[in-house]
Amino acid sequence: MEDYTLSIPLLATPAGALTTTIAPTSCATKKDDENGVFSSGSSIIYRLLLVILIGTISIWANHEASKGFKVTIINAAAKESPAGRRFDLFYVSNDEATRIILSTSAVVENILYADQSEDQTKKPVHHVVLQLAAGDNLTATKVSVDTSRSKEPVYVISLSPSIMEESNVKYSVISTIQRAMARIWLWDGKSRAPPWLIAGMEEYIWMQAGFGHHDKETALHSRSKFRPEQFCSVLSQVCSKSSKLRPGLKMNISAICGDHWKWEKTGGVCREEDDKNPKIVALALGYIEQKHKGYVQGLNQILRDGWD
Repeated sequence: MEDYTLSIPLLATPAGALTTTIAPTSCATKKDDENGVFSSGSSIIYRLLLVILIGTISIWANHEASKGFKVTIINAAAKESPAGRRFDLFYVSNDEATRIILSTSAVVENILYADQSEDQTKKPVHHVVLQLAAGDNLTATKVSVDTSRSKEPVYVISLSPSIMEESNVKYSVISTIQRAMARIWLWDGKSRAPPWLIAGMEEYIWMQAGFGHHDKETALHSRSKFRPEQFCSVLSQVCSKSSKLRPGLKMNISAICGDHWKWEKTGGVCREEDDKNPKIVALALGYIEQKHKGYVQGLNQILRDGWD
């Protein structure tokens, strides 16, 4: 701590020497004053930095809280491999992977849970792990979603390293994670729902998110020429569950189901091998949703309670 008091010499000085004695003392005072201003300025800067730091921490905390679930990113691939290096550089170091998880999740939540009615129960999702897998032995979709059986399930999305070799890596990563987040947020009928139905709903969400533009055009064309036999077995399943829909939606859907039952009674035969393809199921769901908004959300709520 600086001492700003001036020392008085014990011995008297000659009058002629007074000027030379006072001059350096005056300079010292000026320097000390400058030091005081500098110290005061440093203190202000320090306080400003402290305020900025506290504000940043607060914003970060609010951001974390707004996620609604914890996100963990893991690079399980060989770090020295091209795929491992790209994943670290473009998706881990800059937190891009976390942003993709949150943005794709928001799209799915908006499609499945936008209607905040009393009978709308949101699936609890507490923790999502995204990892670049160690090997390249995943399915043709290049992604898998696994669930840990714990008190609060952890959903693990495993990406194939081959995704990092795609010509349009950004599109491939976002597209693949969008599918995975759809699978995570969908109820699955307490693990009893038909796999084709879950895959079709996942495909429907993926298309609604803006992927598969060619398929979307096909869907719009197909809807204009819809016939019950086109999606026979799909309608057999979803219409048989329509009694569980909320009253307003149940009434609206009766026309489509009525057409289906009428067609079946006249000797129509379901060709399940044709319409259990995820794209066909997505087209059927898209058609019904276009006619009766809220059907897909209602179907997801039916899956919440199980599937016989």
